[in-house]
This record gives sequence, C-alpha cells and structure tokens, in this order.
Amino acid sequence: MADVSYVLPDTLSGEPAEREAFARRCGCDLVEVAPGAAPPPAMPWALRAASTDEDGRDRPRWHDRAWTAAFVAAVLGAGDPALAAVVIEPGDEWSRPADLVRAIAAVRDGLHARFGGAPAVLVANRAGQSLSDGATLAGFWDHLCRRAPALAPHAGIALDTPEFYAATRTRMTAELALVPPDALRYVRLHTRGGRPDLNDPLPWRAVFGLVRRASGPVLLAPAVNDSTALEPAILFCMVSLQGRAFT
Repeated sequence: MADVSYVLPDTLSGEPAEREAFARRCGCDLVEVAPGAAPPPAMPWALRAASTDEDGRDRPRWHDRAWTAAFVAAVLGAGDPALAAVVIEPGDEWSRPADLVRAIAAVRDGLHARFGGAPAVLVANRAGQSLSDGATLAGFWDHLCRRAPALAPHAGIALDTPEFYAATRTRMTAELALVPPDALRYVRLHTRGGRPDLNDPLPWRAVFGLVRRASGPVLLAPAVNDSTALEPAILFCMVSLQGRAFT
C-alpha cells in the first residue's frame, strides 16, 4: 500500500483556524495555502506558489536570477517553521532544469537560514510551460539527480493531473509511464473542481498506479471547489489506491 497523506486544498478557502479544524475532521495531515493567504495556526502546511509576471501571466522566470531572488524573498516573508512543502511551477520555455535546480536550492537555503530548517521544494507540471509531460518531468529529475544529488531527498515532482491531461490528452497513460516514481511527492487531482470519477477521460487507474509505485511518501490534494466533495474525493483515492473500482 502506498504511503500517502491527504491535503486540504487551497481551493477550499476560509479563516485559518476554520480550515485547520475542517482538515482534521476530514483526515487531512497538511493544509495547502495559496500565496498571500494566512497559514493554519498549528498544522503543517504547503505553499502552492503560482507566480505571475508583470503581465499577470503564470510564467515564473527561473532563468532570471533577479526574478528568482525576489520570489525567494516573498517565500521567506510568508514562511514559518511549520512550512512543510513549497510547490513551484516550472516557468516559461527559457527556464531549464538547471534553473529549476538553482531555484530549489535558493528557496531551501533561504528558509534554512531564517528558520533553522527547510521544507521540500516540489516542481509541478503545467500545460504551456517548460515541464508539461512525462518526458520533460523525467528530464528535469534526471538532471537534478546527476547534478545535485544531495537535493533529491528534499525535492520532487508535484503531479497536477488536470494540467497533465491538458498537455497530453490521449497520450496521458503513456506519458505517465515516463514519470519517475521515485520523484513523485505530491498529486493534485480533481475533475472540473469536483470528485474524480472512473468514467472521466483522464486515466485515473494509471495515475494511482504511479502513486502505488512511488518509493516514498506522497501527498494527495483533492482540489475540489465544494467542501462537501472533499471526503468523497478522499474516499475515491483510498479505494483507487487499493486497485478497486469506485462506484
């Protein structure tokens, strides 16, 4: 059985204490926080950092060292010792694996210097950005493991399944087979903001097959838009991880 924990997604907003209490009631171990939102009072949390450029587009520029330094400063301003993970997007086509590795190191070094510890820094896929499918995610992870192996235990891939489907469509199952299971740390899943369903065009069996092959703990974030859908989404994940059909 995969070693998974559940995450209260940033799509379910509210006061920090209320979000934390709801997370505990639903069996979540971590609270996901959007940029600019307050973290929970006591629970570990993850910052999902979807950054925008001067035109308001979600295009991080990790190849730009000044931009990266400003991003790290913003994370330091938002962080606290309970921050367990930072999820970043891969950025535009000019952001190479080497730039992402440097950004991961910069975020971790900055947080370690301020708080005496540093969270995992995970890189998500995103359609239209530099890491969008299995091949590009595998290339990034291969570069990190070869050039900065000491970072590997503190980094990883955050698989955004709807974004992965948007980039790969009918190729999704084949592209999932290229994602290194030892890199998988985080999975964001939903169907148009609702609970996933095996009748979806997105191949959920292949997604959970990848989760089961992961070599370490994996965080699952059912990114539903309605709080009443969270527990059914978690149940879907639990049943799917057992390789059974959900009805």
